[in-house]
Amino acid sequence: MQKLIISIALLLTNSFLSQAQEADFMIKNVSIVTMKDNKVLKNKMLAVKDGKITEIGDKINTKAKETIDAKGKFIMPSLSDAHVHFPATEQEMETDLKLNLKNGVTKIRSMRGNWNHVLWRDKFNSGDSYYPKMYLSPPPISRNYEVGITEMSDFVKVASERKFDFVKILSIKSQPIFKQLDSICKIYKMPIAGHYPRLASGTELNENILFESNYSSFEHLGGLAGESTETIARRIAFLKEKRFTICPTLSWYSVGSGRYTIEESRNMPGMEFISKAKMAEWVEGTNKYREKMGVAAFNEEVVNELKALDEKYKIIKQLNEAGVPMILSPDASSKYMVAGFGVLGEMQLLKNANLSNYEILKMATVNFSNFFKGNYGTLEVGKDADFILLDTNPLEDLNTLKKVQGVYYNYHFLDKKALEAMRSDVLIAVEK
Repeated sequence: MQKLIISIALLLTNSFLSQAQEADFMIKNVSIVTMKDNKVLKNKMLAVKDGKITEIGDKINTKAKETIDAKGKFIMPSLSDAHVHFPATEQEMETDLKLNLKNGVTKIRSMRGNWNHVLWRDKFNSGDSYYPKMYLSPPPISRNYEVGITEMSDFVKVASERKFDFVKILSIKSQPIFKQLDSICKIYKMPIAGHYPRLASGTELNENILFESNYSSFEHLGGLAGESTETIARRIAFLKEKRFTICPTLSWYSVGSGRYTIEESRNMPGMEFISKAKMAEWVEGTNKYREKMGVAAFNEEVVNELKALDEKYKIIKQLNEAGVPMILSPDASSKYMVAGFGVLGEMQLLKNANLSNYEILKMATVNFSNFFKGNYGTLEVGKDADFILLDTNPLEDLNTLKKVQGVYYNYHFLDKKALEAMRSDVLIAVEK
């Protein structure tokens, strides 16, 4: 009798352990771009349980509720867009989130915030939602922002209580106001990000004050582009020492340079998701601007804009060589730019700075995760299961990102069919 009881107990224990060890999802016969280094783990299996990567190996004996055979394909960490301007309406926001997913983007950082954006985050990032994670900022601070210490403290306090991720600065009224704001942000442990701050007087903030502040990142190569060789070298040294992060946003300048014809602009990636009315508005605005300038003046402007881009490529190369961390975004807030689609375009522009594919992909994965102290950005045991499925090796060809075959994010695997359904939904909405 005692032996029977022991046998039953062992049977129940083994059954429990088997159920406990069962994975939620497994992908097999896949090549893994871990982003821990510039290498590929070929023909592996990867298991996921409770949203975490639990095993990676040649052979995994664990059973899974869902298994995908990805023979001949590659997985890598999902992408991020580090400089996003949210649209005006919730419906447009949902469209942008779908277009980001279609392009393998599962994290976005808002750089032109609104107090109501926390409501969108509550809706779209609730529970096990598969929509991209939003990192939020409250309304940005500019040189017009001149309030007392009490109002300023209330601003940062509310931002902290509502769990905004950082305060965005466009410009600042004066050095004393910046010092007050910074001291309050330090009390509430609220990071600052945004433009390299210029004062209303037209002068720059004192460097020593700036680089000891709660600033965490600068956008658009501010404080570097257009400066002297000596200033650039000095500030890069500061950036490296203080571990500031840079978000270059080349695409905004490339598209806005005027280098493309109307026809080329109309055929930019993602333009099928722009309504006919919006496209007509963009084209009309572009034509009016060019006609007003005149051919000679416009052509001269394009030449100057492209020269400025060339200088930015050189600065990015210097930043990379110095080991200054960079994150990636096209800043798709201009005409002829669409959410999600500009990320690959930004990567292609970064090739002009002589960065390798690995270094570029790090900006959209590892560096973004490090910036927000996230548990993603690489594919290894214990990290969040957050990856995209691709046809070929992105370390060799970035163009494989044009056709993302699947996205695993926040307990969901969105296969090619699911991503295509999202695409169809957006197209139907645009055509209405």
